[in-house]
Amino acid sequence: MDYTPLRISTVKPLRDLTFDLYIHFKDQYLCYAKRGEKLSEDKFQKLKVQKIAKFFITEEDENNYQAFLDLLLSETLTNPNTDVDEKVNMVEGAASSALERMQKNPNESAYRATEKAAKSLRQVITSNPDALKKIFGKKVEKNEEIIKHSLNVCALSVKLAEVKKCSEQEMDDIGTAALIHDIGLTSMHKDDIQLFYKPKKLLNNDDKRVYYLHCKDAANLLKEKPFVTPAILELVQNHEEVLSGLGPNKKKKLSMSEEILSLVNNYDKRTITNKTSAAQTLKDMMIDEMGNYDLTLLNDFKKVLHSEGLLE
Repeated sequence: MDYTPLRISTVKPLRDLTFDLYIHFKDQYLCYAKRGEKLSEDKFQKLKVQKIAKFFITEEDENNYQAFLDLLLSETLTNPNTDVDEKVNMVEGAASSALERMQKNPNESAYRATEKAAKSLRQVITSNPDALKKIFGKKVEKNEEIIKHSLNVCALSVKLAEVKKCSEQEMDDIGTAALIHDIGLTSMHKDDIQLFYKPKKLLNNDDKRVYYLHCKDAANLLKEKPFVTPAILELVQNHEEVLSGLGPNKKKKLSMSEEILSLVNNYDKRTITNKTSAAQTLKDMMIDEMGNYDLTLLNDFKKVLHSEGLLE
């Protein structure tokens, strides 16, 4: 039987479960709660104390879980009494769960979950002034950094797209593409994935060739899927492109959406690999990336980081 991971933050206590819930313990999947049951507050808090971050469901229950999550997200995001931390935790959990599903099996169900998660993330950021700061303020274990990077890029890209007055469709596309832009990394050999953590300036030509394969691998994973739009496919395969033509696909003309995704991806990855502060990362980019991005876009990005309190 195949099991799908989901974040514990996407399952609330005292609600009727519409699926069986499992935990992974000593290489076994153990049924923790059955459909129709409710998780008690005590049991839920105990799991948090034990630092159990994930539940699992069977693949057969994915649609039941998604319907449960859709309702929970809607209630959480529209409830004026729910604080920003809870909203952020909920959408981050939904986005992380959807992305892990895409990494495991990029089927239509996982893709639709990713689209919904990206929209929810944008809704939280648009409606809550402190949301971006809370998202970027969270630290994660190294094995979660690639997923956290994708969430960061999604959140900051849609904010920059909003400032640049992109259309609703463009913002939706940027959000979805940002969540799955590094899905190609899952196809790489485990030794090669370490290149993700290596500062760009330290990558030699062979390193770059190997690392940039993740763009092509992502495109290959998605291009035969009829539910993936051409716009999303273009964004994913061009997320490492720059105006100087030094990206893996050697593109010199980028759409606004492509340039936004590339810029934000570059920025967030620098903070991970160079271990520099947000302010220092921005300062370095304003020098190093001159000619790779439109100067107006760079300056608008700088304003967004300032206005969102991300440089403090």
